[in-house]
Amino acid sequence: MSTDLQPRRARLALLIDADNIRADFLPIIVREASALGTVTVKRVYGHFGSSSMNAWQPLVHDYALTPVHIPPAAVGKNATDMKLAIEAMDLLHRGQIEGFCIASSDSDFTTLASRIREDGVSVYGFGEQKASQPYVRSCDRFFYCDRLLKEERREEAAAEVEDADLPSDEILTAVEDTSGEDGWANLGEVGQILTKRMPEFDPRNYGFRKLSNLMEAMKKVELRRSSANGGGVVQVKRK
Repeated sequence: MSTDLQPRRARLALLIDADNIRADFLPIIVREASALGTVTVKRVYGHFGSSSMNAWQPLVHDYALTPVHIPPAAVGKNATDMKLAIEAMDLLHRGQIEGFCIASSDSDFTTLASRIREDGVSVYGFGEQKASQPYVRSCDRFFYCDRLLKEERREEAAAEVEDADLPSDEILTAVEDTSGEDGWANLGEVGQILTKRMPEFDPRNYGFRKLSNLMEAMKKVELRRSSANGGGVVQVKRK
């Protein structure tokens, strides 16, 4: 007798230190956490009466977060950290959570992460590259949200270039016309050809400061940098 039952996914708690994590990281955090298991607890900690929480207000509803308000009288350097840690230990002792996602770059959570793992429960950290190595290593996995967001935006920019009113055919032709037998062309020569054929051509017209930035964003072009004769050489090649 066959069955189509899928293996049960781990129950996770997502605990967010809003004093120490950027609101624009939330889509990444939720996406990565959801890939690790089923997020059954989603709490965000902070002083919700403060203007610094304005960016979080709409996200509370959009992502069904439970706001945990830290009252003004309790606000201090470690008030939010302490509240988050206390509730994390409470959830741990209930024995219903199989993994914790702690969203913060604060090294104060190093001890909390280590303590949770002592009970055989996984800990996943979400923060920035400024997070201390002891904290990062106290987690089973650590996600650098700033790095992930930067990569997403780079990919979005590349996609926008492909859809924008960019003279892709002219650019690719210029690359081919100035390339050597190996297919690589000097970026400076490509720029000169483009200017001759299209006097109005300027990378800034398409949102790029330099031609090299535009080339890096194009999906059909490969760019490489090297040193020759003591100077930097930038070459491009059609993929």
